[in-house]
Amino acid sequence: MTKEAYFEKLSYALRRRELLPRPVEEDGLLPVEWNGCILCRVTERGAVRYDPTWVDTDKAKAALAQVREAAGTVLEYMTLLEAAPPLKAEGLADGYRVLAEFNGTVLAGTETLLGAQFVTWARDYDRRGVNNGHYYMEDYQGAKEDFALRSGLVARERVFDREQLEELLQAVQGFLRGEGPASYQQEYQCRRLLEQINEQLPATEQNQIQREGHHLEQSM
Repeated sequence: MTKEAYFEKLSYALRRRELLPRPVEEDGLLPVEWNGCILCRVTERGAVRYDPTWVDTDKAKAALAQVREAAGTVLEYMTLLEAAPPLKAEGLADGYRVLAEFNGTVLAGTETLLGAQFVTWARDYDRRGVNNGHYYMEDYQGAKEDFALRSGLVARERVFDREQLEELLQAVQGFLRGEGPASYQQEYQCRRLLEQINEQLPATEQNQIQREGHHLEQSM
């Protein structure tokens, strides 16, 4: 992996995060602009250099965290793609490489003119081909999460989707304000979420949580 290739893919990732990569400087570092100023500089090995006096607000720190995440993620998948074996499957275009495989599910990636593309596929019963692809353009983290669920490495009931997280957020906010469920539907959804959580916790942890909840109610 050359420095030029890494900075090119990193630039795609930064722009998707609404950060502006600038031309590489004479010292070989990639400057990253945010809010009209140079926020930091990235080395060819993914290290992020910055002046702490420039990063003095929560928004600046959040932007810096985005740069660090992008620099590390791009370095990780480019290193893997360089060493990964080609994916051989009937009817599949060349260029895809196998990043991971488990239980008949494949996580593959390829480099395109617009950045890296990642796909999860199911192997055919005879393992000659792949099908039912889920495509992720420059979203390595999303592809990894999809692979973990599709392959069974992570049980789906252990993962909350966006709708469930929104229900939990509303329930917690209502609890902190001392309010009850906003509707019967919300109460029903919260009870389902509680059942899902209880199924994942050992009995000892459930008892501990119940005792702590009882003490909290007494103190309120």
